[in-house]
Amino acid sequence: MTNYILDGHDVSKLFDTSVTPISFSNDPRKYIPKNGSIIYSVWDVNEQFIYIGISGLQKSLEKRNPLSRMISHSSGIRSGDQFCVYIHDFFVIPNLLKEKNYKPERGSLDKLTKQYIHENLSYRFISFNSDDSDTIVRRLENEIKSGALGLKPLLNGTPTPQN
Repeated sequence: MTNYILDGHDVSKLFDTSVTPISFSNDPRKYIPKNGSIIYSVWDVNEQFIYIGISGLQKSLEKRNPLSRMISHSSGIRSGDQFCVYIHDFFVIPNLLKEKNYKPERGSLDKLTKQYIHENLSYRFISFNSDDSDTIVRRLENEIKSGALGLKPLLNGTPTPQN
């Protein structure tokens, strides 16, 4: 396992492939704390790093609840959830185009997105429970998105500036 340190925080747990990630098909209430802030990495079935995210960003520490975002991601419902939109756009739609057998039905795209998430994606997370936990996870997320560790998430990494 590589030691990944950013701003004095060990984020190695997000990338430790020796630890089985948590499947989105499992109830996040069994794993995610009900308070504080988290940073999480999302992986596909081939252990490809596809997304970095944060949750528990409310102003007051007492109101920070990282669980709600993970429940939302797990639901597959695209409305109001950028992660689900990315999964839909980058994985579900290409599969539908390849199969050429989609029949429109109310809610079917959200169901397909949920199915894809549950069958193909998992996550690892680190929690923080301090007055500045929201600031910590925001800063770590931005650094990871920009490639500070030498790798970027497929779906939400920031582009490298061109010279």
